[in-house]
Amino acid sequence: MVTTPPPVSSRRPRVVVVTADVVGARMAGPGIRFVEIATQLTQVADVTLAVGIEGSDVGSLSGRGFSVREFRGRDELVALVSSHDIAFCQLIDDEVVRQGAAAGCRFIFDLYNALPAEAIGAERIGGFDTQPEMDEVFNDVLSFFRFCMRAGSYFVTSNDRQRDFWVGFMMSAGGLLPSELRGRHTADLIGLVPFGMEDGDPQSDRRAIRRELGISEDDLVLLWAGGIWDWFDAETPIRAVAELRRERPDVHLVFYGTTHPNSLIGKPKNVERAEALARELGVFDAGVHFIEGWVPAEDRAAYLLDADAAICAHKASFETRYAFRTRILDHFWATLPSIVTEGDWFSEYIETRGLGPVVGYGDVAGTVAAIRELSDPERRADVRRNVAAIREEWRWAATTSELKAMVADWESRLLPRAVPPREDRPEAPAPPVGMIARARSRASRSPIGTAYRGLRRRVGALARRLRHRPAR
Repeated sequence: MVTTPPPVSSRRPRVVVVTADVVGARMAGPGIRFVEIATQLTQVADVTLAVGIEGSDVGSLSGRGFSVREFRGRDELVALVSSHDIAFCQLIDDEVVRQGAAAGCRFIFDLYNALPAEAIGAERIGGFDTQPEMDEVFNDVLSFFRFCMRAGSYFVTSNDRQRDFWVGFMMSAGGLLPSELRGRHTADLIGLVPFGMEDGDPQSDRRAIRRELGISEDDLVLLWAGGIWDWFDAETPIRAVAELRRERPDVHLVFYGTTHPNSLIGKPKNVERAEALARELGVFDAGVHFIEGWVPAEDRAAYLLDADAAICAHKASFETRYAFRTRILDHFWATLPSIVTEGDWFSEYIETRGLGPVVGYGDVAGTVAAIRELSDPERRADVRRNVAAIREEWRWAATTSELKAMVADWESRLLPRAVPPREDRPEAPAPPVGMIARARSRASRSPIGTAYRGLRRRVGALARRLRHRPAR
């Protein structure tokens, strides 16, 4: 239930941004997002970035206008959150929210990816690939977001599709009652804060692809600019390039980001399958290239600028409808034409704005045709001009505008919430001996393993170990 807000003041709020992933020199999308949002919020608030994920490099985050605090475990995070007016977070211990709210902190939850839609079709959920364990963990995911819907003062997401998804979730979770609406509209509850693009143009004097992989300046390079998670389709582009190279040996497909910087996610099975297919088709390291490890965020320009076009393909899945492919912003940053699969929000945007070809699910022939289209330098130049025309609307300064406005007017617009009590659900039977050990091992293969570890309290020993691990 919404409580009556205190009198309005002009004091700048104290905001703590609680990171949901590794931050520092080597960051995936979530890490980049939280650092950039913290940077933007310094315009309207005094900001602290709270870092508790193992593997983070806080020394590389100086000079951005916010302070950085590392925390070890729940108690330190509770103390940190309780000393701020607003907490911006994604995945967080619900007890931290309860104690922080009791101290007067108001919570903004970042829903920039529709995690329940993403999780339900994943090969593994929280490290499990067996039933009933997957369903049990998924129910914990739903329970966490039901809690968020009733505890948050404000929410942000990436696009209107996702906002519709979360409004429905909010109403079904009891997070929005007639008494709480008070004349507010959808945008007052859930704002649009998509992933953004940094200022300026990418700069690099290193040829990270052609020189290091021995590819000619005249060859066509297609870049897959990110990880290969469960819902992606690396197979179709690989098959298309293998087919094209029978007549066009100058076509190359380069994957970077094969191993996540968060060691608890590691190298997905989808990468291993993609590598196996490339070997089977005879194009592994001979037209299809996999760069091991993870490209540091500050170094990715060297790869983007050395490509002629970018490609991002996904499967037909439940996740697709509500997806927001953050890597597409890197395509825009480098003014690269994009070849993408139909069905998600960005495919419609790219097709409408003339930013590259859109192909069907698993459509090898269509992908071949799209690559042929972009092999024409004049066609690529036309598309690049279209990309250049839309870039400013995707700068972080623009994509965070609704959030900054809300935080600037926080005392009148961020209404305090009465945090719900813990949701009790029937305890599941104990897993077979050895199940937890195997789950820990498999967790490194799951992109939502981080969410699982924070939410699944039934695996008590694992949860305690993660809450009290030392920050680095």
